[in-house]
Amino acid sequence: MTLPVFWGRDIATAQSAAAQNPHLSFDTDIAPVFNKYCIGCHAGAQPKGDMFLKFKDEADARGRAANDDFWSKVSTELSAGRMPPAMVKNRPSDDERKRLVEWINNDVLTKAGQPDPGPLVFHRLNNREYANTIRQLLYLPPDYDPTVDFPADERGDGFDNNSDTLTISPVLIEHYLASAEKAVSRAFAPRKDAKDQTLSVISPLNEPSKDFQADFANRQAKIRINIEAFLPRAWRRPVTKAEVDGVMKFAALSFANDGESQDKATGLSIRAALLSPNFLFRLEQDPHPDGTGKVYALTEYQLASRLSYFLWSRMPDDALFAQAKVGTLRQNLDAEIKRMLKDPKAISLTKEFMGQWLEVRGLESTPNLDKTLAASMRGETEHFFDYIVANNRPITDLLDADYAFVDERLAKLYGIPGVTGDEFRKVQLDPAQRFGLITQASILTLTSKPLGTGLRTSPVVRGKFILENLFNQKIPPPPPNVPPLAVDDTHPLTGTTRQIFEQHRANPVCAGCHARMEPYGFALENYAGNGSWRTQENNIPIDASGEINGHKFTTPAEFRQVLATRKDDFRRAVVRKVLSYALGRGIQGYDRQAIEQIAASVKQDGDTFNSVILNVVKSFPFQNARGSVAVASAANVNSKPKAGLQPIGLSAGGTSK
Repeated sequence: MTLPVFWGRDIATAQSAAAQNPHLSFDTDIAPVFNKYCIGCHAGAQPKGDMFLKFKDEADARGRAANDDFWSKVSTELSAGRMPPAMVKNRPSDDERKRLVEWINNDVLTKAGQPDPGPLVFHRLNNREYANTIRQLLYLPPDYDPTVDFPADERGDGFDNNSDTLTISPVLIEHYLASAEKAVSRAFAPRKDAKDQTLSVISPLNEPSKDFQADFANRQAKIRINIEAFLPRAWRRPVTKAEVDGVMKFAALSFANDGESQDKATGLSIRAALLSPNFLFRLEQDPHPDGTGKVYALTEYQLASRLSYFLWSRMPDDALFAQAKVGTLRQNLDAEIKRMLKDPKAISLTKEFMGQWLEVRGLESTPNLDKTLAASMRGETEHFFDYIVANNRPITDLLDADYAFVDERLAKLYGIPGVTGDEFRKVQLDPAQRFGLITQASILTLTSKPLGTGLRTSPVVRGKFILENLFNQKIPPPPPNVPPLAVDDTHPLTGTTRQIFEQHRANPVCAGCHARMEPYGFALENYAGNGSWRTQENNIPIDASGEINGHKFTTPAEFRQVLATRKDDFRRAVVRKVLSYALGRGIQGYDRQAIEQIAASVKQDGDTFNSVILNVVKSFPFQNARGSVAVASAANVNSKPKAGLQPIGLSAGGTSK
């Protein structure tokens, strides 16, 4: 959930532009290049692509940075050499193009070179994070799901932990109320295997004491000890006496009004803590709420929380809390990350990060697809990714690994002999047929048409998947006036899929985007809609040839070599995805510098997966935040969240309001 006006998702990271090029001037080095090569198409009343590149002055150009996508798109097109188009004779030299890209990336998109990690975000725990944290806090069994009836989390920028989509509604509040009550009741319930035990004592009956008083204060003291231990874990930071007092009011009023037991009074206090925004949100409070937007380093507790929800999708464990308490987490990040990645809880990276990035998490719900086979397909991709994580393999294995993990069903689909049973095992692949992610049945099935039937392939969908997910090249939606593909998906094709798509590409309106996507899709035509290998389609030999960036290929094995030429793009795309997931928000233009810095370090470290994680965690946007900026029209909007915020919807008597 993003707070209005001054809280949002933009995060910037930078090195000083002056340090990189101290003599770069907008008036003499930048504006003349734009004016010479760009304003012919990108000026006037209707600039092409709605990109207006004629600037009054430097302030006007920098003002476009308020729209992060604007300069990011310009930089992307210039870097790729797509703008100006190849058919235009008047094109900038390599030096001129490089100068513009450096100015955009190292100056404009970094707030004139000043490091800026971006504004604070108000981050609600998503359903998975909430469930994991409740179970960990209350020591509930792993199969207990407190979110079973919750509305599903929406996804933003590909992930369901994106703060922009994690809104809160009255319906969700009602679910929080019910969930907290059920979870606490479950935690305080007697053990089913507990046996009644009676202690009998025979002794003289003493006279009742005339000075007897109810042990009210003593009971409260015992509860307070428990709350003082519970609250810092629940709110994931040190708490004040006032905050403990606020939660203890629920125990005191419960005793006074209802005469409930100590367990019930304690339970009500815990419910109050679980209904506080301090629990439901990952609050990173501004230490300087003066409205000046000062950049500050996260506290050790805030860093521990970011780290645990990134790698484990849950609250910090005792070891992280201990490091945060003594202030040694930052200096021990390398060791902590290695420990956390070896912990079984790191499966969250595979299930949630990879599952959403590569869109395989919900494979079993794909229409028309056998659920048992779908589970095997998803299992292969999960075992493959988990192996890379657990063994600190190079991320380039995702592109070109010569191994896979299959069970009997997939082995039969792939034609691999000697595999029986449901257990997944590592096998060597025939390099002429399979490699990396994109030849796995999960990916090939998700990129076929109609979805889940395996009836036919879709070179466009497959190409779009590779470009967007593996190389971060966004493909625009088709224009509204484009006729649909002349294919009846209820009947088998006549001819080949490639022939039909090449006819469609003859339409000039379609040609541009199809020319970018289809070479990647045609390269995979040897794989049927369900991922099985084939050499013919409708008795016609498969044509898997193509050309990408000047590199020609005729077979999947040669296509694999072409993909290897794009390892820099792939590394950058992986870093971008991991950083987005780690921060819980979409990547903006301001992040470009951080991404380049992380990618360079990862390359130097041999592209290992641990290096990606470590460099993301050590990056400026992960370690820092920017405080709120005062806005005159917004009263109180940049005030610091008050300690011990009132639990939502819960009265001291334990009923919802």
